[in-house]
Amino acid sequence: MGIEDWGYRWLKRYMDAPQWVKEPLGRLYSLLPDRWRHGKDFARFRDEASLADPAEIQRLSESRLRETLMWAIQTVPAYAALAAQLLIDMPLSELLALFPLMTKLDYKRNPEAYLSTACGEAERLPMQTSGSVAEPFKFALQKGVTRSKESAYIEAFSRRIGLTRQDVVLSLRGRNIRGAAADTGPLHSYEPIKQMLWVSPNHLDAAYMPGHVDAAIKYGVSFIQGYSSAVYELARWLEFNPVPRFTQAVRGVQLFSESADEGMVALIEKVFDCPVLVHYGHSERSVMAGSMPDDHRYFVWPLYGHVELVDEAGQPITEPGVQGEVVATGFDNKAMPFIRYRTGDLAMWSDRAPHPALPGYPVLERIDGRSNDYFVARDGRRIPVASLGGLRPPAFLKVEATQYEQHEPGRITVRLQSAEPLDPAVLAVIDDYFRTKLLGLVDAELQVVPHIERTARGKRRLMIQHLTERPAETLARN
Repeated sequence: MGIEDWGYRWLKRYMDAPQWVKEPLGRLYSLLPDRWRHGKDFARFRDEASLADPAEIQRLSESRLRETLMWAIQTVPAYAALAAQLLIDMPLSELLALFPLMTKLDYKRNPEAYLSTACGEAERLPMQTSGSVAEPFKFALQKGVTRSKESAYIEAFSRRIGLTRQDVVLSLRGRNIRGAAADTGPLHSYEPIKQMLWVSPNHLDAAYMPGHVDAAIKYGVSFIQGYSSAVYELARWLEFNPVPRFTQAVRGVQLFSESADEGMVALIEKVFDCPVLVHYGHSERSVMAGSMPDDHRYFVWPLYGHVELVDEAGQPITEPGVQGEVVATGFDNKAMPFIRYRTGDLAMWSDRAPHPALPGYPVLERIDGRSNDYFVARDGRRIPVASLGGLRPPAFLKVEATQYEQHEPGRITVRLQSAEPLDPAVLAVIDDYFRTKLLGLVDAELQVVPHIERTARGKRRLMIQHLTERPAETLARN
């Protein structure tokens, strides 16, 4: 097991330590060999993440999937009933189909049933999802393996834009800064192991942008990683307040954790004049995908996990251009294998040719966000929030950010963040846009606000949906 998993419990203390303590400790730790830091499997995972032989990729991915399924049947109580069947010679697709589709709620109801009996407490790394859920989802990773794999794949992803361990990264990804809540508290923290300049997630509005840019220049930032909404707002501010000394030094941008539409990516590319990569993954470490500098589609790493798309009835979707939910079977987590896990994310297969540098990689044309990111119309039908994407009228250039909230079918509140009041003519154009896009089935109440709240980790929730039941259930009672 690597030091990183062994010392994970002390990570927050290290991050919150004064700079004079963190600096020497971090620099000393960064000199340790990868095998010590990440564990013995790190080099293997790094090589796998860079494989380009489609035949070898297919062979290894099928082998890894069968190994994962057989491990679950033999050691996970929830799948014990499957052991009664003769499975060894069964075709892989049939074997996978024997496993039920799982949701986060299924795991939360009976977590012990999904822990492998062959992995003891010492081999489990307790984790929980972050984000906006009222009750965090608690699960287990395999110590010394699962996080080591993720680190190796993220490093491979970073190499696509030339990011090395010697580069300094501006991180807009939600790491709380100790003392930032005070009026005169620090808004930045430099972490010397990964050479990251962290920004307080509670201070991502336009008023703080000059300070963030000055800090980035001071530390010699050459790459940016962050939530899509946070990096987009930084780019918008720089579009109107150019700082060439900063933007010309940035050689690449990586967007994590949130969906990024074409307009957001285009603006970031324009302001920084460099490649922009989009990344997809989740805390459960069952699927990972990322774009290329010359192609913004999502290329799924086939040796990280197995990915399916299913429709609302749980039936597989294989044809391109049809939206479905991402279902993932993760590899390399023997402590608590996630099998046919419904992620809640919506995507569709691409009908375009694969990227020449990534043969054998499944390709998602786009990822449209969460399956609960939808509006409920008066007649009960669902309208995806993603349908509001694409080309917007120029009036939206006056809006810094947008958020939707729904309490009843047929009505939504649209919050428009703007530091100044919006002209009635601008509001009229935006109102007409929503009426057209929502097919006249949902009334949009526009609210101009100076600030849209973020979560504790700095994410901005696009959709706050209070209607938790499915439309069909609503109609059945009306």
